[in-house]
Amino acid sequence: MWSVIGKSVTGAAHLRHDKPCQDAILWQETNNAIVLAVADGHGSERSPYSDKGARFAVEVAVEVLSELYNNFAPERLSILKHYAEEQLASLLVRRWIEQVKSDITSVGKLQAEEEPSLIEYGSTLLAALLTPNFLLFLQIGDGDILVVEDERVVERPIPKDERLIANETTSLSMPYAWREMQIAFWPVRVDSPRLVMLSTDGYANSFVSQQDFLKAAVDYLGLIQQHGTEWVDAHLEEWLNDASMRGSGDDITVGLAFRKHQMRS
Repeated sequence: MWSVIGKSVTGAAHLRHDKPCQDAILWQETNNAIVLAVADGHGSERSPYSDKGARFAVEVAVEVLSELYNNFAPERLSILKHYAEEQLASLLVRRWIEQVKSDITSVGKLQAEEEPSLIEYGSTLLAALLTPNFLLFLQIGDGDILVVEDERVVERPIPKDERLIANETTSLSMPYAWREMQIAFWPVRVDSPRLVMLSTDGYANSFVSQQDFLKAAVDYLGLIQQHGTEWVDAHLEEWLNDASMRGSGDDITVGLAFRKHQMRS
């Protein structure tokens, strides 16, 4: 069984300019599995409602991945994998667009037959379906998914997109966004992986180097094992606020998933 802790904090720069947090995080247990999702709204002048867009993104991801897992028996993994690779991205994007359109319509800015301005709600999305038998990851846009294996080895199930530099990112609001969504499956062994970390780009950007950032995932595993989940959960918001203040100044969201039987309570 998997367990999750996580936090979103408003970036230090956002606080100075009285801007809301544009990040979102959500997780849910479903049938002995966990679905975890984080999102980062663009927060630009062109995206004034991206805090809502990020919230819609994590809600849709948790809903869709839960449905996916509950509709396929474990022995039909090959069918689930094929469906995820062929249909999951378009389904996620379509439901996100439906949420955006419903929100705009509800405040009278859009007639039911009109197309919404998606960029106003633009957001990235990272999500993980963590089951006893396999892990499924998906990502569109910047941010990081890290997996801590045995011997504290850190790997990326989805490679970094080298096109995403500075403030450039792919997004749910793009035309044909489903084409940009990356999906990966990861095996589960008896004692590995030990921890999965999902984080928005404000976190990695707060470290001096990628090596220091990767080490943070290993450090979280060690802290959970040494002090327990409640202690880490109680301090996580403080650590993320400090990282934003000393680093990127951006909103930061971190979700940590780990094996219950390996951790102190």
